[in-house]
Amino acid sequence: MAAAVVRAYFDVSYGLLGSEAGRQLLRHAAAGGEPVHGYFTIDDRDQLVAVLDPQPGDRLLDLGSGPGGVALEIHRRTGAAILGIDLAPGAIASANQRADGAGVSGAVTFTAGILSRPPHVGARAAYAIDSLMFLPDLTSAICGIGEALEPGGRLFATLLVVGPSGRDRLLSSLRAADVEVERLEDVTVALGTRSRLRATRATALLGHRATTLRGRLAMLLVVSEEGFIRTLVARGWLSRWRFVIRYRVRGDPGDLP
Repeated sequence: MAAAVVRAYFDVSYGLLGSEAGRQLLRHAAAGGEPVHGYFTIDDRDQLVAVLDPQPGDRLLDLGSGPGGVALEIHRRTGAAILGIDLAPGAIASANQRADGAGVSGAVTFTAGILSRPPHVGARAAYAIDSLMFLPDLTSAICGIGEALEPGGRLFATLLVVGPSGRDRLLSSLRAADVEVERLEDVTVALGTRSRLRATRATALLGHRATTLRGRLAMLLVVSEEGFIRTLVARGWLSRWRFVIRYRVRGDPGDLP
């Protein structure tokens, strides 16, 4: 039931943002390179590339790939092959069209799937940008992702956490998955900055006389979402975290005999 609700929400959201006003918003609020949805930042991109260090020929999993902007940007910068997994059919269709248009459909592909149980395709690493918080059990999801990666694989992720004790609960979930936590950073300030930028751009497009009804609905959705996000952040009820984990292999320090 929860998965169906999330799928429906994102199908509506991606559909509205496929309007001309939606495409303009994504271009204006782009985090460098490819336009992307959400709160992905240039620093997220640079840290992802630096930490995972993908090389041409490596395969990565993009968990919650949306309309494909992050995967296309990472492939363009590194040459790595990427398989994007998402729940929303509309996003998958749009992402595959973008890959075709960029001439990289042989290296960057998108398919429907369960984020917590991705396919085994020989991926040595995965990343999840603001998607894991939609899963009901983070610890179980972390374990399931690890099973799909090559031994010693890494996961780079960002997610929004509700509540003032977000860091402790997140760290508890990661430790329960028996992974090595290499990095855990609070990037809530960047969330607020991105949210304000998106709201400002959406408000301007909402007032533009050339914006269609579909575009106005899209911009109203964005303005409403960002107002809600900024209220939660200002009250200390919402934070955004970025973490890197490495999955243990037999013989790692800390393994049980």
